[in-house]
Amino acid sequence: MSTMKAAVLRGPNDIVVEEVPVPEIGPADVLIKVSLCGICGSDIHSFTTGMFVEPGQIMGHEFSGEVAEVGEEVVGLQPGDRVTGFSAGVCGECEACQRGEALLCAELFKQSTGYGLPGAFAEYVKIEKAVLGESVHKLSDAIDSLKGAMIEPVSIGINAVAQAKVGPGDRVVVLGAGMIGNACLQAAKAAGADEVIVVEVSDTRLRLARECGADDVFDARTGDALRWVMDRFGEAPYHYHVGGNADVVLEAAGHPDTIRQAFEMVRPGGRICFVGLPEGEVPLDTTKIVHKMPMIVGSLGGDFVAAIDAISSGRIRPDALVTHRFALQDIGAAFQQQLKADETVKVMIEVA
Repeated sequence: MSTMKAAVLRGPNDIVVEEVPVPEIGPADVLIKVSLCGICGSDIHSFTTGMFVEPGQIMGHEFSGEVAEVGEEVVGLQPGDRVTGFSAGVCGECEACQRGEALLCAELFKQSTGYGLPGAFAEYVKIEKAVLGESVHKLSDAIDSLKGAMIEPVSIGINAVAQAKVGPGDRVVVLGAGMIGNACLQAAKAAGADEVIVVEVSDTRLRLARECGADDVFDARTGDALRWVMDRFGEAPYHYHVGGNADVVLEAAGHPDTIRQAFEMVRPGGRICFVGLPEGEVPLDTTKIVHKMPMIVGSLGGDFVAAIDAISSGRIRPDALVTHRFALQDIGAAFQQQLKADETVKVMIEVA
């Protein structure tokens, strides 16, 4: 077992399957035989523009698999365990790390799974400094390999909802209903939101949003999304203008239009959470921030333990969002399919 097949990003729109060395583990590491790995929105940005990674990167961080090798210092794991995980390459020494805010460490995307470190679009992936319950998580019988490969994106949605402080009685707008937007939708419902409505431009994503519990959905191709939100949740006057009356807006599309709409749809004093990733700078009218005084937060990363609990209990059902599957050898076609937002939510790569 000296080499393995892995998908290597050579440059924008150029990903190829090659034979590469199997990662060698140290005493604190775990080697995982990958079963499934999903294509993330950030992987798409890397594929189309080269963002976040350097040429030669093996991407992929939404995975499930089976432990193949365990370093002698690792506690609680053994070969054959079904798991998911993520190596977060933080430095542990910078001010952010010292404050306990490791997600803000500038080194995070330089030495993490699929970002700097080889990822899981491969037959094997290594988790460095493996700690059960932190960087590696066992999968119970209630979570099959497909759901296991969706724990990471579900955790992103759960974290966004927590960052936005969604709770009982809230009227929530989700902008964008891809994997993360749908996870936000389901997490907001699980958090007790009174109504969660979704704005999208994809027939497939609109249908799945409704099936996954959205109280209403709107196809932004058919009219004015702001007007629709105002009709649903009421109009909220603010200085010199009138806008939407949403308590919370979760922006999961990363599109300039939806980013700007978030400031129009939220009520004065409401909350906006940005979790989508735009590919460029977006001009903003900051007078809406001054006059409405919303709480604005970004959301990065998630809580795997909370996601595992939500999936195990059935509060969040991610498997319905897998619209396509491809073999590892067909990963180029898989990325092209993921780009077709009108008919795709989550593309899954079948490795084993």
